[in-house]
Amino acid sequence: MKNSKSVPFALVADGDFDLVSCMVNHFASSNFSAVGASTISDVGRILDEHFVDLLVSNISISGHSVVDFIERRQRRGSHVPVVFMADTYSQIDRVRALEVGDDIVQKPVAIKELIARARAVLRRFATAKCWSIAKNIKLANEPFQFCGATVSPKDSTVAFPNGNVIEVGRKEIGLMAMFAAADGAVVSRKDIIVNVWGLHADIQSRSLDQYIVRIRRLFHKNGCFAIDLLRTIHGVGYLFALRDLEKGSPKSPAPRQTLD
Repeated sequence: MKNSKSVPFALVADGDFDLVSCMVNHFASSNFSAVGASTISDVGRILDEHFVDLLVSNISISGHSVVDFIERRQRRGSHVPVVFMADTYSQIDRVRALEVGDDIVQKPVAIKELIARARAVLRRFATAKCWSIAKNIKLANEPFQFCGATVSPKDSTVAFPNGNVIEVGRKEIGLMAMFAAADGAVVSRKDIIVNVWGLHADIQSRSLDQYIVRIRRLFHKNGCFAIDLLRTIHGVGYLFALRDLEKGSPKSPAPRQTLD
C-alpha cells in the first residue's frame, strides 16, 4: 500500500456537480487523492469520517455559507486548510474568507493555478501550524507505541505492523498520546477536551466521539484489534487498559465494513 503521507487527500466542494467531477479528476492527476461533494451536508460527513488534508470549496453551496460552516467547525476544534472559490466577491467577503480559510480564488478557476495554490497552502500549514500538535503533545515528542502501532508526532503518522504508514490529524495524535499515557485509568471527557483542545475549546461530546470512531476504524482496518481495549465509559469518558493484554489478546471482531 502506498504511504498515504506522500499523497494529500483533498475534498472538492461546489454546487455544480460537473465542475466538482472535473476538478476531482484534475487533482487526482496531480498526485492528490481527491473526492467531491455537492452539498454542505456531504462536506460535513466527509470531514467527519476521513482525514482530509485540504478542502477546496466555493464560498457558498446551494445558498448555504461554507465560510460560516467552517468557522463553526473551527470553534469546535476541527481545523483543516481551506482554499475558497467564488464567482464574485467583495472586499469584505475576501477578508472574511481569508480569516476563516487560507486562500481564495475567483472563478472561472485556472486549474493549474488552483492546484499550485493548494500545494502552497499545504506547505504553509505544515510549517507554520505544526509545532503544536495538540495541547498535550508537541512535534518534539518522540514516537510512541499505541495498540501495536508506532505513532510519530513529528510526521503525524501511524505506522502499523502490516507495513501501512497512515497520516492522521493532529487531534487524533493528541488523543492517542493521552490514552497511551493514561493506560489503566478512566479519563473523563472534560479532561480529554481540556488536554487535547484547550481550556476554552468549544467542542461537543459528539465531536469527540467522532474522533474516537475514526481512530477505532483506522486500527481495525489495519489489523490492530488491541484498539478494542479503548472502552467507552458511558456518562464519564474512556478507559484504555492495555494491561488487559496480559490476560489474553483481544479476539478479532467479525468482519465489518470500513471506510476507504
